[in-house]
Amino acid sequence: MKKGILLGLLILLSACSTASVAASLPADKFLIIAHRGASAYAPEHSLLSYGLAVQMKADYIELDVHMTKDGELVSMHDPFVHLPHGRKTIAEVDFQELKKVQRESDYDGKLPVSLPEGIDPLRIVSTEEIFSYFQDDVNYYIELKTPASYPGIEEALLGQLREFGLLADEDAELPKVILQSFNGASLKKIHEQEPAIPLIQLYSMKNETMLTKKRLETVAEYASGIGVDKTVVTEELVELAHDEDLHIHPFTVNEEKEIRRMIEIGADGIFTDVPDVAVKVLEEIQGE
Repeated sequence: MKKGILLGLLILLSACSTASVAASLPADKFLIIAHRGASAYAPEHSLLSYGLAVQMKADYIELDVHMTKDGELVSMHDPFVHLPHGRKTIAEVDFQELKKVQRESDYDGKLPVSLPEGIDPLRIVSTEEIFSYFQDDVNYYIELKTPASYPGIEEALLGQLREFGLLADEDAELPKVILQSFNGASLKKIHEQEPAIPLIQLYSMKNETMLTKKRLETVAEYASGIGVDKTVVTEELVELAHDEDLHIHPFTVNEEKEIRRMIEIGADGIFTDVPDVAVKVLEEIQGE
């Protein structure tokens, strides 16, 4: 009996130890993350924006995820939407109502994009529609927006990722999915359920003072990296993050000289509205 209890405790401790190890990210790959898609050229978080980013050879397309009143996960940045009868939060609106929101685009069509028939390429789309169309042909960098406002959003998103087989390929060159949030509690909840998913702890300008060695040691227990505003990124911060085995992905980096600087000081990737520009700069540096 005592041996059985001891064995059980050892198994439990082993499981806890495994769950506390953060997933890894490729050490020698600079990631180009299409910020809300190729959002400099098309409405952010639209199928057109994502399609352009894929054509421009971005490593990841970024999705910002909210949950509607009827439980649909949708990709959009703001927690509210302007409707004919006034402004409402996403949590107050059904998905069918969001689909009617009109958005315009100045996209010139110079880069051909293949998009699904029957779906307005400019409208607000659900994560299910995005996963259904792109499948595992692209990589997804997903932010849970204000998850405390949407009880159960972590489980709902993980359920969709499993349904579309986006967590299954462990031998891929890049992780198929990276999840990020400003909410550490939400990331820890995800880490407990799916420890193999790389997680990124986001920091705003308001809490950049938390980027201390002690704080990053704690973050490294569940996260694979940090996302920070480009203005606070220095060689010293990059080194501090790397000392804790954390990658660093600055946002939002659009100018060629800024992109070059981030590569040269050792950042591990960038969020950018212009993935085509970032790809060009990276290719130029790698060819030098």
